[in-house]
Amino acid sequence: MIPAGKRTPPNKINKPWWQKGIFSSDNPFGRWLQKILSKFFRAKETIPEDVLFSYHQSVAEINVFGKSIDILNKEEFLRNEEFCILVKLRYLLDNGIEEYAGINESIQLLQAAIEAKDSFVVIDQTESRFRGAKQQKFYQFVEDLLTNFISTEDFKHRLNRELQETLIQIKTEEGQGALKNYTKQLQKLAERPLALKLLSLFKSYNLADYSLLRQISELVQQLSKKDVRDYQSLKPLIMANYGAFESLGKIISLPPQRSNPDTFMRITQVLALEYKYQLPFIQLANLLMVIKRWYQPYQNIISIRQQYPPHRYEQPSDFQTPITGELTFLKYKAWLTEKSTGVLFLDLGN
Repeated sequence: MIPAGKRTPPNKINKPWWQKGIFSSDNPFGRWLQKILSKFFRAKETIPEDVLFSYHQSVAEINVFGKSIDILNKEEFLRNEEFCILVKLRYLLDNGIEEYAGINESIQLLQAAIEAKDSFVVIDQTESRFRGAKQQKFYQFVEDLLTNFISTEDFKHRLNRELQETLIQIKTEEGQGALKNYTKQLQKLAERPLALKLLSLFKSYNLADYSLLRQISELVQQLSKKDVRDYQSLKPLIMANYGAFESLGKIISLPPQRSNPDTFMRITQVLALEYKYQLPFIQLANLLMVIKRWYQPYQNIISIRQQYPPHRYEQPSDFQTPITGELTFLKYKAWLTEKSTGVLFLDLGN
């Protein structure tokens, strides 16, 4: 047994050298030095198990999406300034931003009209040429149906039923064939509900001159072979065809205050670029859809790595490994960021 007078003070028992003497916390120098040295000598903390589980779950997800990103990536996208402009314009349209607010539906309607122009012409020619009482009754049925159907399937069913009843009453093969082709074009339009809406609008505005659509379609195809990065460069062509655009303004639901040369230049630029880059845009849309799904686990991984830094926590080795797909994502993020404003033209859902 140690005599009472020989006992070591409690604050000196089992202390390392760097907490004794002048290094003791009993003086200011010691306290300062201990604070510095403790950063190097203290044991690192352990990352909670539930955090590690969430981290590795995100890594598993991101590996799947990241590989898809690398497969879908096409470096030629990133080298095409005109294509980049189209992607940015589509973002502005989809989100109704600035000068592109309120005209997205009009662009979609005009695009649908251009695509459906041949069917419109056949329908118009049939109605003009075959004027028998039975045919006119059928045309009136169609006009009523265009404004009163539940779904495209309902439209097709009712149209076909009326056709069968009408064909019995028409005597000539030519008349029957014309009505069958007329119905075929309507069924074709029914595959795109916007096209049916357009036909109804054309009829309600008594605008049967579908050559306007062909005129604008040819203009769009012509421009798709030119550099249209600056929409202002389109002004001479727009003004030369302004009557056609103005006539179609109401039909494509363009707000009256937006029916002006500037709006038509913007609309035409989008149409020309979408026609020119139709396939690449679909490919890029698929890539961006995967990036959007990839981004959520990516955020989780980055957040956990930042919250549990290596100087304080014992990190698993995969905390230091590159994140699958990150390099590709950063390339597209830079590509779709406006340098002057810092705006990112990419919807990441956050």
